[in-house]
Amino acid sequence: MDAHQGVVADELGIEPGMVVQGRNWGRGTARFLGGLRAAVTERSGGDLLDESADEIVDVVLLCWRAGDGDLVDALMDAAGNLADCGVIWVLIPHRSQGGHDEAEELAESVPTAGLVQAASVGLGDGWSATGLTWPSWRRTRPLRSSREPCPGVVGNGLTDAGEADGEGGSPTGGQVQGG
Repeated sequence: MDAHQGVVADELGIEPGMVVQGRNWGRGTARFLGGLRAAVTERSGGDLLDESADEIVDVVLLCWRAGDGDLVDALMDAAGNLADCGVIWVLIPHRSQGGHDEAEELAESVPTAGLVQAASVGLGDGWSATGLTWPSWRRTRPLRSSREPCPGVVGNGLTDAGEADGEGGSPTGGQVQGG
């Protein structure tokens, strides 16, 4: 695992023992996402599940580019096996990488899919990630409580849907947006 990808795994809150699913990984993603896959696998201690997996997952890494289809459908599919305190990270290439999905489409698609936007993180290598969670009324337990943090959200500044630890952003440097 390269050191940068290890930092990226930290930014995404990947923890040992987490179940992580990769979705829509394909054309034009091998250079960056291959290294991310290795870092996530090493950090979590398990293989990245593919789209056909039926298990409950802690984190979904959804790669999204313009032209990939209907984002609402992709988010709803990704949320299908998401744990109550799970996170969907939508990975989007920057404009310089081509295929950048407009922020407006993501902002419109998130509530339609029944999710809330909680954080944004720059991943380097021309990619960024937006963290999506279930709204607090949907979860059976809080995303993070003082007694029992949810696995997989400890490192990324997410507390409850749309809230962040401290003020001005996540402790790892990602900008946190209200939801």
